[in-house]
Amino acid sequence: MKKVKNSKYIQIVLLFWLSFSALNAQDETENPTEAVSYKPIDFNLQVKNMHLWRGLRVTDAPMTGALLHYTSKNGKFDTGFWGGAGFNGDYTEVDYYISYATHGFSIALWDINNYSDFPDAEVFDYDRSTTSHFVDLTLAYTFQKIPLKTSWSTILLGRDTYVADGGELENAFTNYVELSYNIFKKKHSSFGVSIAAAFSFVNDAHFYGDKVLNNFGIIYSRDVKVYQDIYLPVSATALWNTDQKFASIQVAIDLF
Repeated sequence: MKKVKNSKYIQIVLLFWLSFSALNAQDETENPTEAVSYKPIDFNLQVKNMHLWRGLRVTDAPMTGALLHYTSKNGKFDTGFWGGAGFNGDYTEVDYYISYATHGFSIALWDINNYSDFPDAEVFDYDRSTTSHFVDLTLAYTFQKIPLKTSWSTILLGRDTYVADGGELENAFTNYVELSYNIFKKKHSSFGVSIAAAFSFVNDAHFYGDKVLNNFGIIYSRDVKVYQDIYLPVSATALWNTDQKFASIQVAIDLF
């Protein structure tokens, strides 16, 4: 039975990938570009003092995040892998994603596999009772005339579960809604604020906690001049989680 379920979930991911690929192919045909500096494949590395994600303290230890991805020539289609690892060895994560963006709208499908607390996890195990994965779909819109971005994310399957009245383990389909606003943005710096809510339509508790209002925060980013025209992007995020009652500051440096 597990093999059938795994096959079903993998088919869903493949269907999304094929759909995005078709959209990408159509856009490149209709809107060809001649960008000389176009790099279809790229690799990025980031270092953080800790890792915050959607109001969660994923790890309190310093960590690295690596991104290997393909971007279409028109910049609308993006797919790849993201991996995180803590310096103390307590945190490990490998994710896969596909995304498509146009005219302020974006859609992204992530297979998030944080297996830090799953030492015996199998990479292709998607059974909700044993998996370390959860598959997350995000729809977002960035307004054109005001610096406001809205996003709605829903966990479609995986380890976002609850025990139903009959004793069965069911998916909670947790939703995470966020508003972020850029107060100012200059050539080499920006400052913004955000607020987020989380909830499930089928259960009182959800993947991120128990309450609807989840977190709010501020983020300041600036390019630190290293040498002449070489800058190093650095950001500091202060976050308050009103559900789990903690506050943290994350500092991130994009090495390349």
